[in-house]
Amino acid sequence: MISRRRFLQSSLSVALVPLLPRVALSVDLRVRQSWDAFRTGPTYASLRNAIGLMRANKNAADPASWAYWPNVHKNFCPHGTTYFLAWHRGFLYRFEGWLRKVSGDPNLVLPYWNYYVTPQVPSEFLDPTLSLYHSGRTGTDVTGALSLDPFADTVIHFPRGTTDAFEPLVEARPHNPVHNLIGGIMSSVYYSPWDPLFWVHHASIDRLWAAWTAADNGRLQPAATSSYWTGSFQYGPAIKAVPRVWTSTTTTYFGYQYDDQTLPTSLPGSPPPPTSSALAPAISLAGALPPRPAGIAGPPLGSSQPLVLDEHSLSVDIMLTAQDANRVRSAMLHAATAAASESGPVCVVLDQVQLTGLGERGGYFYKVYLNLPEHPDAGDSDRSFLLGMVGPFEIGVAQMKAAMRGKGMHGMHAGGSGAAGARLIFPATDTLRRNWPPHLDKLTVSFVRVDGSKQPAKGATIRIGAFSVQADPVK
Repeated sequence: MISRRRFLQSSLSVALVPLLPRVALSVDLRVRQSWDAFRTGPTYASLRNAIGLMRANKNAADPASWAYWPNVHKNFCPHGTTYFLAWHRGFLYRFEGWLRKVSGDPNLVLPYWNYYVTPQVPSEFLDPTLSLYHSGRTGTDVTGALSLDPFADTVIHFPRGTTDAFEPLVEARPHNPVHNLIGGIMSSVYYSPWDPLFWVHHASIDRLWAAWTAADNGRLQPAATSSYWTGSFQYGPAIKAVPRVWTSTTTTYFGYQYDDQTLPTSLPGSPPPPTSSALAPAISLAGALPPRPAGIAGPPLGSSQPLVLDEHSLSVDIMLTAQDANRVRSAMLHAATAAASESGPVCVVLDQVQLTGLGERGGYFYKVYLNLPEHPDAGDSDRSFLLGMVGPFEIGVAQMKAAMRGKGMHGMHAGGSGAAGARLIFPATDTLRRNWPPHLDKLTVSFVRVDGSKQPAKGATIRIGAFSVQADPVK
């Protein structure tokens, strides 16, 4: 906890002070360090020791056990919905407190993995003799998961449901694809906290939120006095709830800050931007897009066919009749669909989506593009053609959300090969508007494979029972 004086200096509203508990005087902020700095510091051994002790504790009802925290995540976490970032901020905070209790080290602070600088899995997590190791991972490089899109100056709103909102963008990339590319249980929304990498990954996501807030420049979050922050987050019967407002606009109320609270400005392997502010442009979203994969014949507009994804990329061509083209044109001319809606006039729909046994191992995902150019220009960007991603993590989230409908958080059950097929809907109207096709004779949906390993396993990974492109609202 931090002092009352420090709290009043933070961005939380003074009107909320009566809601806060008494806090100690003159407690300095702890600093969460990048893994590269943390691993050479005095508390690295304490972290390893705490994780080892927690994994040895088999009482899953005890927060001092490792098993307690994956169960909390499975039963309470919001993914693909409101409070994704805030719930996980409270989750890390409570977990970090138990790390200190178990280790007996009051100075222990959770580090973060800065994959925008070092996208390879840190070597300490790959050593089977250390408590940081977890078997079953299939990828070691998350470069393909990274994006600068969430950090663009146009992304000035925070919650989903608003145009250019930070929370859904940072969840879509880099959060979900990092899970996918590491693979093993990290690619499962239900079980990923079993892997120690989960915690340094989510600390990195929390750092990016703190950096986005600190960047200011018109970036807006709901005010601390907003009803958006009413209520509390739950973390199981053995942990005190966390008021949402505690998580709202700053990390300092929780008594920590990050050693680097600046937004990424380049991707690994890319040249850094100019250092002179007079020359430095806004963050460029231009990326090296892949050429469009070879196409296969798809179903007519509005109808569906099965589809299987494997180690290859592929495109599906939806041929349009004159009547179909008029329907698509009408949708493109219609009033803009809200960016966060789950459906729209033109959508790519994947129904009855299931993982194969190989697919459950993770280590991959697919970028889903609409009308990806055959030979993209250097100035083309993912934001121009990308509809979204599909991989084990996204499929698990879709299954989780379907199970939760009408049942609350406790309606969730683990996925896997025996789980019901998921449904994923990719709104495409806005993408068509941004790239108005000169000829509406077909629509091309491309699935571009991204791997976390140089030697990925070969074979079918995802079976789609019904792939379709719809030109009417999807229900």
